[in-house]
Amino acid sequence: MGTFTRRLWVCALLAGCGGGGSVTVDNLGTELASVSCSKMFECCTSAEIMDQFANITVDGQPITTEEQCESFAGGLFSGLLTPEYKASIAAGRITYDGEAAQSCLDAMANLGCSAYAMADSHESVVCNTPFIIPEVGDGGACTEGYECTSGFCDTASDSGDGTCKPMPAAGEECTGTCAHGLYCGFDQTSSTEICQPIKANGEACNGDDECDSENCDNATCAAKPLTCDGQ
Repeated sequence: MGTFTRRLWVCALLAGCGGGGSVTVDNLGTELASVSCSKMFECCTSAEIMDQFANITVDGQPITTEEQCESFAGGLFSGLLTPEYKASIAAGRITYDGEAAQSCLDAMANLGCSAYAMADSHESVVCNTPFIIPEVGDGGACTEGYECTSGFCDTASDSGDGTCKPMPAAGEECTGTCAHGLYCGFDQTSSTEICQPIKANGEACNGDDECDSENCDNATCAAKPLTCDGQ
């Protein structure tokens, strides 16, 4: 997932803060794209924008304008996540709070460029009050982690619905998801994937997900260079 897409998902998957008004789940993708693209073109250089979108095009053209950005981001969110949210709502697996969603958009719009530059980090919290509220406890059926009160939907052994379970803790087997402060990695002793402590800068690594900085540079966790900080 690219940096821009991850920043787009920050507000979508985390929560809401103070503010006013309400946004419907059908309009969430369009509104989120508008705010996200506005921040991108406010805070990022032209080179940073091109790097974040890589080879993505809109109508065969590289994304170089805010309008193109909104077209791509709005379509991505509305085409992928909105239908999932609506299915979860219909199944009674989540509750959607439109006022909290609007508040999250307001908070994102008010971010300074330095805060926006950190919006895809482990510790980033754009908003504080959930607008996607999970309703499924451990043992219940799920398709996505955001449906579970634990935040973890185990779909490893199911062809259809998964099962909400406690988030895997340190030393427990995992399939990519672990409790806060841990990553899912191969353990040579057990020859399986288990949750392990996130690594500090200077420690050896094999991938970005192992590092607290989310930057594994030449097999060593290192500080992640900031992009889109308005500089």
